[in-house]
Amino acid sequence: MWLIFQASRLPRTLSILLAGSSMSVAGLLMQTMTQNPFAAPSTVGTVEAAQLGLLLSLFVFPQATLAQKMTFSFLTAILLTLLFLKLVKSLPIKEQWVLPLIGVVYSGIIGSLATIVAYRFNLVQSMSSWLQGSFAMIQSNQYEWLFLNLIILVLAWALSSGLTLMGLGEDSSRVLGLSYRRYEVLVIVLVALTTSVTIMTVGSLPFLGVIVPNVVRLYQGDHLKRSVSTIALAGACLVMICDILARVVIAPYEVSVSVILGILGSLGFVMLLWKGRVYE
Repeated sequence: MWLIFQASRLPRTLSILLAGSSMSVAGLLMQTMTQNPFAAPSTVGTVEAAQLGLLLSLFVFPQATLAQKMTFSFLTAILLTLLFLKLVKSLPIKEQWVLPLIGVVYSGIIGSLATIVAYRFNLVQSMSSWLQGSFAMIQSNQYEWLFLNLIILVLAWALSSGLTLMGLGEDSSRVLGLSYRRYEVLVIVLVALTTSVTIMTVGSLPFLGVIVPNVVRLYQGDHLKRSVSTIALAGACLVMICDILARVVIAPYEVSVSVILGILGSLGFVMLLWKGRVYE
C-alpha cells in the first residue's frame, strides 16, 4: 500500500495540483498582458509551439533526454509566442473576439508543421500522447519537472501589484512608473516555461487558462493580489474533479482528462459568451 501511494498516488495528485494551478495562472498572465479575456496559452499558439519544440528535439536527438526536450520546447514556445504577439500588434484589432480567431489560425499552422514533422520522421505516436492530457501514467521520476511550475505561482503572487498595473495598458503603466517591456518579457518566459513543462509531462489541458481566470475575476475583480491564489486553487480543483470523472465515467477504463476538461470548459466558455459577462 505504501509503495502504491509513494510511486503512483502521490505523484499523480501533486501533478494535478501543479499543472492545474499553474496553467490557470498562465492564462491569467496572458490575459493581463494582452488586455484580452480570451487570451491563454491554448488560444495564442503557445501550446502548439511547445508540442512542435518537443517533436524537433526528437528529430535532432533521437534519444533525447528530458532536459533536451524541455529546452527545445521552451525556446520554441517563446519564439512563436513572441511572433504571435508581434503579429497581433501589427493588425488593427478592435474586437476582443478577433484575437482568439487569429490564434486558432496561427495554432493550426503550427499544428500542421508539427504533423508534417511527425509523419516524416515516424513520431506520430509521440505527438498523439502530448495532445491528450492524462495523468494515468504519472509515476515517480516522471513528474518532477512540474515543480518548475511553482516559479510562475510564486512570481505571479510576488509581482501581482506590478502585473495589475500592466493590465492597464502600456501607456498607462509607463506613466505610473512601470517597466512595461520587462514585465512583458517576464510574462512570456513564465507562460512558455509553464506550458512546456506541462505539455512534456501530462499533455494538453484545454480551456483551463481561459475559463478559470474569467470566472474568478468576475467575482474578485482585476487586482491580481486578490485573485492569483484563488485562480490557482480553482484551477487545481477543476483538474482534480475532471481527473476523478475520467476514472469513473466508464470504469474500470479511464478516459483522457482533456476530454472531460474540454467538455466542461467549452460549456463554461459558451455560457460566459452567452451571458456577455466576459466583456464586462
